[in-house]
Amino acid sequence: MKQKPPTPWQSPLVSFAILWFVVGACGCQVANYRAASLPPEMRAPATHGAPNMSLSRLSSMASGSSLLAAGDLLNITVLSGLEDEPKAKPARIGDDGTINVPLVGAVRVAGLDEQQAAELVRVAAIERGIFRNPQVTIRVTERAMNYVTVLGAVSEPGTHPVPKSSSNLLVAIAAAGGFTEEAGTEVEVLRQPRRLLADKEKSGNPSMIQTVAFEGPMAQVPESRTQRIDLAMLSDSSAGEEKNLSIGDQDVVMVHPSKKRVVHVSGLVREPDQFEMPRDQDLHVLDAIAMAGGASSPVADKVFVIRRLEEEAEPLVIQVSISKAKMDGNENLRLAPGDMVSVETTISTSIVDSIKHVFRISAGVGGNFLSF
Repeated sequence: MKQKPPTPWQSPLVSFAILWFVVGACGCQVANYRAASLPPEMRAPATHGAPNMSLSRLSSMASGSSLLAAGDLLNITVLSGLEDEPKAKPARIGDDGTINVPLVGAVRVAGLDEQQAAELVRVAAIERGIFRNPQVTIRVTERAMNYVTVLGAVSEPGTHPVPKSSSNLLVAIAAAGGFTEEAGTEVEVLRQPRRLLADKEKSGNPSMIQTVAFEGPMAQVPESRTQRIDLAMLSDSSAGEEKNLSIGDQDVVMVHPSKKRVVHVSGLVREPDQFEMPRDQDLHVLDAIAMAGGASSPVADKVFVIRRLEEEAEPLVIQVSISKAKMDGNENLRLAPGDMVSVETTISTSIVDSIKHVFRISAGVGGNFLSF
């Protein structure tokens, strides 16, 4: 039986001709930047992940406040040394932050703890000539509460009581059981118009409102009833920022789930696809290639990362070297959501692929000859 000659497409000469055509087509796309020299403003920011405030920390904040607030009910004992039997007198802190102490009169105690308030009452009694050296004791018997509705990605969505003295965003989330695994960093606060209107009427100034029962100077709040807050911007040292996140009675807090962040990997990889980025850690070029099954060519090295910036009309093309990225962290580019990672065809990969193709043809021809 006569052996069938190889088709023209199986000819080694034709294979090498195809190779040089492919090589000529390689490198048509030119990178704007190399990864190691990419300007800082074009680099992807570090991943903040889920809100970095643990449930234990939030719970301690929710129960740790000992400051007095408007609406708290107190028991006050004033001993002058002349009483047969000490008797505690109840007093509720008014909206203006004061209590009316028998014989002593009005004393502003909101924002203080029990010991500080007792000392302030003692000093007032002496300065007003009521007692010479009284002993004053103050105890909280009932905490005033704000009722806040917390919805979204929390463990126990619903309406929860929050002490007025510590009524802020983080405490409200803790009261709702803390974040779920799906929680993102963006929180939306809807402030009730009725509460805003009442506070404006109390203040007499439409542009100034009091966001909690009493916190000293009144804070200015935007006219918009809705406030968006990124919890990722808060840190352990941002006590001032947390203090400004006050929550009032009947406010609604919505914890939004995290948005899916994806990158696309294509080119010379075994499993090109779209991949979701980790929520709590950075994703780099080598990580993305590994998620796609690794490079399909042993000599693949050239990678293009195509990134779109809001302020740029054209996409940014960043060149990365796989071999350099394995040795240099600056070369192993941190990826941003929406990045496209393409492992490129080069002269080296084309030559290797063509040689493999020639060997496959030769092996096929040899097999046919042996079978003959």
